[in-house]
Amino acid sequence: MNAPTYDDSVTNSILEVFPICQKLVMNSVNLKEPRLTKTQLYILLSLIGKPRLTMSQLAAYIASSKEQATRAVAPLVEHGYVERVHDPENRTLVYIQLTDAGRHFLQTEKEQIRRSLTNRISSLSEDDREEFQKSVSTTLRILKKLE
Repeated sequence: MNAPTYDDSVTNSILEVFPICQKLVMNSVNLKEPRLTKTQLYILLSLIGKPRLTMSQLAAYIASSKEQATRAVAPLVEHGYVERVHDPENRTLVYIQLTDAGRHFLQTEKEQIRRSLTNRISSLSEDDREEFQKSVSTTLRILKKLE
């Protein structure tokens, strides 16, 4: 039996939603203080949902090479936002995780993103706001199944 197909509009919608979401988030944060690259911010944001990742997992999660992820992590370690932690059972495994300073930084940035999004969303009608909330929750739940 053939696998079920779906309308190309699903793919097109995902491809259209991705840059819009990226723009909404990236235009809400300050990458200049401290000086962070977009990749470094993606790494920090990734560690919210995945608190502990190996370098290979991190690179796959942010869709970059392991080398690029490694280069991006080094300054984050220097700033004290992330730390490298060896697995006690397998010392060859090294995990990247947020430090208290990294969590504090993200908490501040998340608040800025929340304020920015709240301002934008408040311009929608009440029906649109409710529909948006439900849609985002449903989309996230389903995307996590696809991960």
